[in-house]
Amino acid sequence: DRFQEGMPQTGAPSAFAPRSPFGPRRASSMRVELRETGDDAPIVVLITDPGPDPDDVKALLVLAVAHMQGAVQLKAVVANGGMQAVERAKLARCMLDHMGVLDVPVGHGSAGQPYSPQPHEYSIDDYALVDAGRLVVGERLLKQTLSAARPGSLTFVCISSLRDISDLIKADPALFVEKTRTVAIQGGLERDASHPSGWRPDSSVNNGFDLPAAEHVFAFCFEKSVPMVVTSRHAVPMMPMQLAKSFATRTNCPVLLYLADAQFLGLEGLWRRLCAGELPARCTKQWYFETFCGVTPAEFQKRELGAVTADAPIVRFLNGYVKPYDVVALMGVLPGCQPLFPRAFLVGPHVLRLEPEHAVPVAA
Repeated sequence: DRFQEGMPQTGAPSAFAPRSPFGPRRASSMRVELRETGDDAPIVVLITDPGPDPDDVKALLVLAVAHMQGAVQLKAVVANGGMQAVERAKLARCMLDHMGVLDVPVGHGSAGQPYSPQPHEYSIDDYALVDAGRLVVGERLLKQTLSAARPGSLTFVCISSLRDISDLIKADPALFVEKTRTVAIQGGLERDASHPSGWRPDSSVNNGFDLPAAEHVFAFCFEKSVPMVVTSRHAVPMMPMQLAKSFATRTNCPVLLYLADAQFLGLEGLWRRLCAGELPARCTKQWYFETFCGVTPAEFQKRELGAVTADAPIVRFLNGYVKPYDVVALMGVLPGCQPLFPRAFLVGPHVLRLEPEHAVPVAA
């Protein structure tokens, strides 16, 4: 409820008008509970891969609202991955336009691994109207943002492949150390005594997109004491998936409708990928039914759901939970949100949220 009040409704002024559809009064009245800090607001750079699931878009929209409120300064957004960097950057640009956030540049980043997008990923009003000429080269945008920043001012929020931030570090390691305040990463760590830091990247999807990049970024930040806030998939609470649908049906907001559709259609695609053997071994049919369909292990066995095939109408089973991985990773560095989290592993300047007991309570 708090978030949806900041979303444009059907009939609102065009998101592609030369000024925001939200005036300062509207933005300041939104009930997202973030501290407004004005010129002292954290300066955030988001590196993301919107499209395959709605989680990245949710994090982007939270940042857009926080930016309008003055709780953060969103300096740049870079979209990467799936050999879809330009298309994903257009989606990020489209979402920011819908929110009336026209002052934040969007860049297309590293190409990543080949991926075939599903039709729903770019099915948002006005996506086709986004001119790719409004986008910038992500590498150039990151370097310019880093160069122009004050010492110790930048917060990088990385909720996709770590290739882009790895390349940024390699381009000028000393400058990165000088200008960076925090690096927030959605992607876990596990203990490994053979590593100098005692930690190595775990099997999370974001780490797996480019494992050498993940190893480099973690090792560099440990070695140079660049503060990290790391959020593992294990430290993210379950949320009822029906929330997105309920918000969408109570409004005519095109963005919320997109999120609701993307959630269910994305899970359809995830089921097909699971059946095709494209997911990590831990992602079994039983895991899918327990997580997204609210089915107990006993029910899974009794109903012989392991026999359900890739072409089955899986949507009729969906009634479970989703984990807002990227939103929780973002919350870890948003003003006013840190007190909501339980105590985590503290390793030097780093906050490592890696275990279920580190998850923010759902009531928060």
